[in-house]
Amino acid sequence: MKRTPAILLSLLLSVPAASDDASDLDEIFRKVDAKAETVKDLKAEFRQEKKMKVLKRPILGKGSVTVKKTEKGPRICWESWEVDPDTGETSAPQRMLVLGDEARLVTFSTEEKTGEFTDLGKGKFEVQEFLTIGGSLSGMKKSFAVELSGRPAEGKGWELKMTPTSDRLKRFIKELRMEIDPKEWVVSRIFVLEATGDTMEIRLSKFELNAGVKEELFQVPADVKLEEVKLEGK
Repeated sequence: MKRTPAILLSLLLSVPAASDDASDLDEIFRKVDAKAETVKDLKAEFRQEKKMKVLKRPILGKGSVTVKKTEKGPRICWESWEVDPDTGETSAPQRMLVLGDEARLVTFSTEEKTGEFTDLGKGKFEVQEFLTIGGSLSGMKKSFAVELSGRPAEGKGWELKMTPTSDRLKRFIKELRMEIDPKEWVVSRIFVLEATGDTMEIRLSKFELNAGVKEELFQVPADVKLEEVKLEGK
C-alpha cells in the first residue's frame, strides 16, 4: 500500500522581501507562526508523483487533504487515488489519517476495508514537528536544519531546503524541499528525498481556510480491519 507522507504538508506562508537569506528565514518563520494562529482548519487538492528505484515508471496519484487543528495536535486526512498515466483513470482509493491528538497514524484501503495503524507516542517520532500541517514552522527547527535554497523566478516560488538532524528522521528522509507561491503565500510544492533514494513530489492547490471540515473524515469505519505496525527502532 502506498503512503502519502503526512509530513508534508501544507504550511501557510506570508513572506516579505528581505536583503539576505538569514533575515528572510527569520521573517518567514515569524510570519508562518503568526499565520498559524489564525488557522482552525484547511482543505486543499494535491497531485503527487512517487519515483521508486524498483519501478520503471513513477506512481502517479491525486486527492485531497483536510486538516483540523486541536489543542492536543492536528487531525489530518489524506484521501488519494492512483492515476493511470495513459488513460487518467483512477484506482486504489485509500485514506491516511494522522491523528496528532491521539498520536496515531492510520492508513487503509476504502475498497478492501483493510489497513494498518501505528502508535506515534511521545518519544517515538517527532509528530508535532514532522507531521504538523497548517501549524507552527518553528517546531521543525528541532529536527531539521533549514536554509533558503531558491528565490521567486518565472514559474517558481520561494524554496526552503530542510535537512533532518534528528537520528529518527534520518532513517526515513535525506532531504525535504518546500516551494512557496510568491503571490498566494501557500506551499505549492513539496519534494522529499527518502533515505532509500526514492522520491516523492506533491503539488498543492485550491486551498480553503477555516471553511469547516467533515468530522467523519477522521473516523475509521467500523468494518475496516487494521493491523498494527510498530515503528522501526521502537
